[in-house]
Amino acid sequence: MIKRIFLLLTMTLMFGVAGYSQEAKMSAKQISAEDAAKTALNVGAKMPAFELKDSTGKLIESSDLLKQGNLVVVFYRGSWCPFCNLYLRNLKKNISKIKEAGGNVVAISVENPDNSLAVAKKNEIDFTVLSDPNLATAGKFGIVYDFPKESDERYKANGLDIAKHNQMDKPQLPLSATYVVNKKGEIVYAFLEPDYKKRAAPEVIIETLSKIKSGEVKK
Repeated sequence: MIKRIFLLLTMTLMFGVAGYSQEAKMSAKQISAEDAAKTALNVGAKMPAFELKDSTGKLIESSDLLKQGNLVVVFYRGSWCPFCNLYLRNLKKNISKIKEAGGNVVAISVENPDNSLAVAKKNEIDFTVLSDPNLATAGKFGIVYDFPKESDERYKANGLDIAKHNQMDKPQLPLSATYVVNKKGEIVYAFLEPDYKKRAAPEVIIETLSKIKSGEVKK
C-alpha cells in the first residue's frame, strides 16, 4: 500500500514538473515578426477600441476618430527609424487624396508624446500622431513581436537600446502595419509585412478608401 502511494506521488510530481516546464517554455518563446504577421488582426475583424495621447498630450479616443470618417491606422517603429520617417512623409504627400477618398490618417508608435511631437515636426505631418505606452494598443491588434537578440545587440553597439528607449522591460516593436477601417470599426484592408522596409502603398490605401466610398467595400 505504501509503495503504491509512493508511486502515485512520484508520478504526480513528474507530470507536474513536466507541465510546468512546458508552460515555462511557451511563456519564454520569442514571437518573431513572421509569427505576428500570421496571427495579427486581419480583414473582417473589429478594430480594438483605444484611448491614447497625441503629440500635445491630448487624449484621443478611437470612437471619436471613427465619427470623422474612415480611418487609416499606421503603426511605425519610432523616430529613430529612417524607413518610418520616409513613409510618414510619403503619406503626408498623399494626405489630400486620402482625405478626398474619405479617410483620416492616425500614426501610432510606442514612443512618448514628446517624441511623437518631434516626429510630427520633423516630417511636417498634419495628421494625428499617437503614443502607445508599452505597446498596449499594438498588442490588441496582435502585431507586437520580440526584437531579435542579434539585431538588439547591433543597435545597442550603435547607441540605441530599444527597450530603454521605449521604457519597456524587453525590446519589442510593432509590425509596420497599416489598417483601413470603416466607420463601423471593421477592418477592410490590412498590410501585415514582417519586413519593416516594406510598407503599404498610398495608392492601395486610396483605392481601398474609394471603394468604401463607392460601396464596393463595406461602409
